[in-house]
Amino acid sequence: MSTNESESQDSTAIIEAGDDGVILDDSPEWEGPFTEFNQYGQPTGHTYVRCPECGIEVLESDTPTASHRPACRFK
Repeated sequence: MSTNESESQDSTAIIEAGDDGVILDDSPEWEGPFTEFNQYGQPTGHTYVRCPECGIEVLESDTPTASHRPACRFK
């Protein structure tokens, strides 16, 4: 761990920025949500979103663990 990192109770690294530090959000602005349909054209009750960069589609609740394609800048 570097000198500006500490560890939280759940072992997640916390980076403490200086007063003039800027926190950048590099997560994608997901397109959607879209209604998910089953093979019979009926709504499943779930919604999905699409990455604007690589087009990967994931359930709306699974965006934090999405596996983007290799060339995607959000991977």
